Amino acid sequence: MENRSFGQYIIQLRDKKSISQRKLAELAGVTNSTISRIEADMVKPDPATLEKLALALDVDKSLLLTKCGYSEIPEEFVVIARKTGELSEEKRMEAFRIFNATIDKFLLEDDDDEEE
Repeated sequence: MENRSFGQYIIQLRDKKSISQRKLAELAGVTNSTISRIEADMVKPDPATLEKLALALDVDKSLLLTKCGYSEIPEEFVVIARKTGELSEEKRMEAFRIFNATIDKFLLEDDDDEEE
């Protein structure tokens, strides 16, 4: 995943929807200056504002919370979790088993590396 600031990420999402700062502010129920300051990385929005932005931009609020630093869960895992939610229960359990086994393998390899 690219390493860009939260403000740059919001700009990208807004541009993707082809809306202005003013329109995003209107959709999110915040002021235009709030959007401007967020996009300039002058302020870190609170979780309530992030929820409003998520609704206005039609993105998962967990992703915005993660991008903004409110969650210790890496962004990649939020994306994976969202995608697995679209799978059948059987496929979701299979994906979990594969993912869990892979993580366990990596952890064992890390333990072996530390012992050397």
